[in-house]
Amino acid sequence: DQIHLTLYKISNKQLKNRLNPIIIYSNYRKSFNRTLERIYKEQIQSNYDVNQTRISINNTLRDALTDEYQCSALKTAMQCITGAAGADNVPTDFCNRILTKQRSFNWAVLPDKPSSIDGNVRPFAVLITIRGVHNRTDYNSYNEYYMNVKNFFNSYIKQHAPEHLKHAWFSSPNFAFYGVQRELLSGSSSSLLVSLGIALVVLFLTSGNLFIAVYALITVTFAIAITVSVFVVLEWELGIIEGIVIVMAVGLSVDFVVHFGVGYIHIDPTDIDNERKKIEDQSKPNGNENDSKINTLRVMYRKQQVERTTRVRGSILRVGSAVFMAAFTTFAAGFSMIFASVIAIRQMGQFLMAIMLTSWSFSMFFFLPLCLIIGPVGICGSIPFSRLIKCFKQTPRQQ
Repeated sequence: DQIHLTLYKISNKQLKNRLNPIIIYSNYRKSFNRTLERIYKEQIQSNYDVNQTRISINNTLRDALTDEYQCSALKTAMQCITGAAGADNVPTDFCNRILTKQRSFNWAVLPDKPSSIDGNVRPFAVLITIRGVHNRTDYNSYNEYYMNVKNFFNSYIKQHAPEHLKHAWFSSPNFAFYGVQRELLSGSSSSLLVSLGIALVVLFLTSGNLFIAVYALITVTFAIAITVSVFVVLEWELGIIEGIVIVMAVGLSVDFVVHFGVGYIHIDPTDIDNERKKIEDQSKPNGNENDSKINTLRVMYRKQQVERTTRVRGSILRVGSAVFMAAFTTFAAGFSMIFASVIAIRQMGQFLMAIMLTSWSFSMFFFLPLCLIIGPVGICGSIPFSRLIKCFKQTPRQQ
């Protein structure tokens, strides 16, 4: 009767307008819904005791079995995370407190099509809430915790889940930051390896010598390793900016060693011939055949060493000052950035200073001494690109 009376009042009020006697359905629905809501609340408050209903629901057999299953699952989870000794020492009242205060189960039916197995079961999610405090900045402990929880749920689903739920998986929004950390760790390593591979190809194409490219790659690898060690000493944490910085380190550290390598290869042949003639003039063969062979090997070794020395000296004289000024100016630019209040700018300044210092030092005091000791001489390790180009040009094209 009350509902009918409400409908009559709403209709009569809107139809009294003689100029435009129509019903506005939006106002009609709003008024009707508010009326129904008030009526339903009054009926519930008058006919049902909320506290009694809550007590009766909590004391059902299903709720007791759920508490038992949850307590057993919690002890199993504690055993999975802390070990058998830790699980044996977990008291029952602790599990009960965790279940009542810090743990909850919810079921959510996903808006998807029914299962293709029987046509009745829809996809759903089991939402398990566990409150706790965990250090998210420590990747090792966070990774161990995640793997333990994931392995526990995977094994539990595999053993106890119904047939149409065997493909369920564990997921939690609280591990979103852990996923970012894991991708940064693996992505930075793989990106660094790819960058080093590309650097090797670029070094080989620019220098035209396989040994120089390998020596330069070793130099760049050591420079990047020392730079990353400096970041660890400065207590950097691996983030998006730090991952980009590590990949950029390869490109910036290759520059100096490329200049020295190209200067080593493209030395003036006249200087090398003059130094070789000096060695030949200094060595005087005698009449003994054995001494002549030894002297020939000695002269050959001295010629190779003087060629390496000439190449290293020429490389330093040609590009040494330019490389030093480039490193110094970039180092000075980074030094001016370390006094910034923004952390990203300050870290970028530290990165520029570290990478310039390490890359220049290794290219000057590691790469050049390495070439001085075991550097290639003559055409050893060189690829005759000019001959290959001429060969391709002289090859007759098929019409």
